[in-house]
Amino acid sequence: MKKRVLVCAVASVIAATCLAACGKDSDDGDEVILPETPITQKVDIEFWGWGDLAEQSNYQTLVNQFMAEEGNENINVIYVGNTATVHMQNLESRIRNLPQLFMLPDYDFYGWVADDTLKDITPYVTEAELSAIWPQAVDEYYYNPDTALLGKSEGAKLYGLPKDLGPFTLVYNKTLLDAQIEKNGLNKQQIYSDLLDPKDPMSWDEFRKLLKSLVPRLASGQYGISHYEIEAAIYSNNANFFNDDASQQRITEKNFADALQFCADLALKDGVMTPESQQDVDGFTRFQGGNCIFSFMGPWDCSQFWSFNIPFATNILPVPYGPGADGEFGTADDGMSTAWVGSMGYCVSKKASAVQTQAALRLAKYLSMNEKAQRKFYELGQQVPNIMEMAKDEYVNDTQGLLAGKDPADRSVWLDTIDGFSETDKVGGKVRPRYYTYSSGWYTDFTDYLAEQGLWKGTKTAAQICESYKDIFQKKLKDMRNELGIG
Repeated sequence: MKKRVLVCAVASVIAATCLAACGKDSDDGDEVILPETPITQKVDIEFWGWGDLAEQSNYQTLVNQFMAEEGNENINVIYVGNTATVHMQNLESRIRNLPQLFMLPDYDFYGWVADDTLKDITPYVTEAELSAIWPQAVDEYYYNPDTALLGKSEGAKLYGLPKDLGPFTLVYNKTLLDAQIEKNGLNKQQIYSDLLDPKDPMSWDEFRKLLKSLVPRLASGQYGISHYEIEAAIYSNNANFFNDDASQQRITEKNFADALQFCADLALKDGVMTPESQQDVDGFTRFQGGNCIFSFMGPWDCSQFWSFNIPFATNILPVPYGPGADGEFGTADDGMSTAWVGSMGYCVSKKASAVQTQAALRLAKYLSMNEKAQRKFYELGQQVPNIMEMAKDEYVNDTQGLLAGKDPADRSVWLDTIDGFSETDKVGGKVRPRYYTYSSGWYTDFTDYLAEQGLWKGTKTAAQICESYKDIFQKKLKDMRNELGIG
C-alpha cells in the first residue's frame, strides 16, 4: 500500500486505442457505458476546474454551451472554479468523495494515478478521436499500473484527456519597448529584424545586450524583465535536473549551474531586474502593470489581457538559448530555445458510478476535442486548440476572423514550441521536470535553497550551491522512486 503523497509531477507519455461496447466491464470491473450512448435519465455531475476569474468565466460559458447541446438535456453539470493556489488543497480535502470530473495538473498526475485515485478511461475513447489532437498532450496521461511508469507501453492505460498544452514563452510590452528604443536612440528596424524574430531565437548574450541597451531612461520602478523562468534557462542550455528516469541528479553539471547563474546575473551584473524578482512569483502581474519590458506568458493569459483592456500592445518570442557546457556560442553543444510546456488533464474519479462516468466523459470529450468548443476556447483567449489542424491553420492565421486586432500577433511561436525541433526549426518545448517524479515538493525545496544560500543576492555562486545540495537532492530522487516501488 503506497503512502498518500500530494504530488506536483508529471508530463510526457502517449495515446491508445480501444472500443468498448455499452454494458461491458472495464479492466477494473466497472460497467462501461460509452459517452455517446443516449442518456435518458437525469444525472448530476460535479466538475472542478482551476484558473483565475477570467478562466473560470470561460469554463462556465463552455459548460453552459455543453448543457444546451442537443442530447445533453439530462446532464446537469455543477461547475466549481478554484484558483491555482487552492485547487489541489480543495481536491485533497475531498479525496474520499471527489467530484466526478476534475482538472489535474500534469505535475500532480503521477502521484494521483499511482495512488489508484483515477479511473481508467481507455475503453471510452477511440484512436480516431485521439489522433486529431496533439499527441504530446494525450501522451502525458498514460500510465502503466504494473510497472509504475508514465508513457505509452504495453499495459499502459489512459487516465485523463488533455485540457490543453500551454507553452510558457517570452512576451514583451511593445509600447514600452518602442518608447525605450526611441529614448535611447537605438535602431528600431535592426532590433526587430535581427533580434525580435519569432522564428530565430536570441542567444543569452544577445538578449542581455538588448536588455542593457533598453534599461537606461526607464521610469522609476520599471525594469527590463520581470523575472526569468528557471526551467526555460536550464532546458535551453542543454541541461536538466536529472537523467531520463529521474534516478540520478544532474544539478552539478556545468551547464545546469551556468543556467542558474545566467538568471541571477540579470540582476547582479546587468541590473535589468531586481534581485527580489526571481523569488517573487508575481512577475507577470508586474508586467501587466506596465512595469517591465519583458516577461513570460502562456496562451491562457490572453483572457486576462483582453478582458482587462491592458493599455499597451504585446507580442511573444521564443525563449533565448544558452551556449551549452563549453560556455561558447557557435559551437556544437549550443542549446536550443526550449520553453516549458504545461498541461492539465480532465480526470474522472475512480468512485464515479457508470452513468456518472458516462456523463463526465461526454463533458471531458466535449471540452478536450469538440471542434465547436475548441473554437470557443481560443476565441475567449483560453488556449491553443487541442485539434492540430485547427491550431495550425485557423488559429494561427485567424481564418475565422475571431482574433482580429487581438495580441499577440505571432501566435505561431506557441505552436512552434509545442511542435518541437526540426532541422530548420530552432524552437521547441519540454514538460516541466516535476511531471517525471512522484511528488513535486522537491522543486520548491530546491528553489527555496537557492534563495536561502544567497544565489539572488550574490552571496554564493550557482555552482557552489548546487554542489552543496547534490546529496540532499539525490536522496529525494531515491525516496520518490521507492514510493513508486521502482527503487
